[in-house]
Amino acid sequence: MKDHRELARTIAPLLEQLHSSAGQLRESLEQLQSAGKPWQHYLLQPQFAQETALALGQSFERPFSLAGALYTQLDYAEPVDSGSDARATLQLPGLLAVPQKTLRLAQQLNTHKESFSAAIADFRAVLGERPVAERDRTVREVLADAGFPRAHLRQCYRLVLLCARRPDAITLSWIKARKSIRKVSVKWCEKKLVQLDPLGSDPGIQYQRQLLAGLHKSQQDDLRQVQVQSRPNLQVAEIFYSHEPGEEDEYHQVGYSSMPILVEGNEAGQLPEFTRVDHQPSLSRRRQRRDLALSTEAFLPALRVFLREQR
Repeated sequence: MKDHRELARTIAPLLEQLHSSAGQLRESLEQLQSAGKPWQHYLLQPQFAQETALALGQSFERPFSLAGALYTQLDYAEPVDSGSDARATLQLPGLLAVPQKTLRLAQQLNTHKESFSAAIADFRAVLGERPVAERDRTVREVLADAGFPRAHLRQCYRLVLLCARRPDAITLSWIKARKSIRKVSVKWCEKKLVQLDPLGSDPGIQYQRQLLAGLHKSQQDDLRQVQVQSRPNLQVAEIFYSHEPGEEDEYHQVGYSSMPILVEGNEAGQLPEFTRVDHQPSLSRRRQRRDLALSTEAFLPALRVFLREQR
């Protein structure tokens, strides 16, 4: 197995390569924005997408420029230690018609994303049985030494969604967030908090341990961990390819459109036929179980653990 110092040295050039290829994709999209021929676009504007545009300093009036800024936003918009959710990524659902040249640049960017992601995974693996917090801190130190202290790993990892071959039609739809709620024990929470801060150096984690220790016995059975399995987001349910009579048509699911999906435009720069949806997902009509109502504020934010409120 390679030494972790040897693997650390491979990360900087991979990250530089990632930024370079993202910049090339952005430049290509900027050219489409100012091209004489209009290229079709379909970006939705739910609240979270509007917040993304604001964070990027861009406008929906220039959709290709907006998408280019999103693809190159590989750092945290806020300082890493600002208290923001490290899992959060900028979201911008929709479709963009692009030429093959732009698709090739997007595929190149995805290749570099996969190489960087694999390098980070290998680096974490050689750190062995070190505590999670220590491994995370060591990764941040390597990124800082590489010149990218604010690198947002999730935005570096997530691939640009694209249709390498122009489909005949695309189906879009909204999906609803699903929550998994499970009962957890005081002992389980304490163990997880210790794993997050084995040295006891994080005041936030230590404060949560104090809250847990002071929890009244009558509430110890009311601890619930909430896991959101997916956020309300646009889903490209299927892309459709038609074939000759007697041959079976093809349907493929692309995935969740957290970023604009790049699709080869025709000679007129138009997208294939696609479904249109409302800018906002429909409100869920599911009624909350009265016996599982949770407090609005997390009791242990580091573990996404809430207290159940009896009603």
